[in-house]
Amino acid sequence: MRIDRARLDKGGFAYRFNIDPRFSDLDKIGHINNVAIAGIFQEGRNRFFRASALYSLAQRDLVVAACTFEYAGDLLYPDTIEVDIGVLEIGRSSFRVAQTAGQNGRIGAYAEVTQVARDASGACALPDVWREKLETLKLA
Repeated sequence: MRIDRARLDKGGFAYRFNIDPRFSDLDKIGHINNVAIAGIFQEGRNRFFRASALYSLAQRDLVVAACTFEYAGDLLYPDTIEVDIGVLEIGRSSFRVAQTAGQNGRIGAYAEVTQVARDASGACALPDVWREKLETLKLA
């Protein structure tokens, strides 16, 4: 499945987080490497979950069920990386978020990640309080 880049290029994300790359994130030619970008997207999602208070709204865990990354251009050290994030879809036990990572007004990577709610017995329905909150965080 390809990411709908045109939709994400329009913006309308619920949150933006600035993440500073580390020198250890570089590949041998000086770019932020693809593994580091996956980690930067993960950091953006964790900040999103804290900022939106999902964890404090209901006692559930979230796990990644699927993720797609597409690389569109160079991200370079030491410039700050702007990670945008918003909700694309909400299902019964999961929701899908879209993310971009860019620098200096240009997007270098795109991500779509499916998160699944879990309790002690495994996958579970999204709590109503999460569903209500997630609706407010959808891409415009």
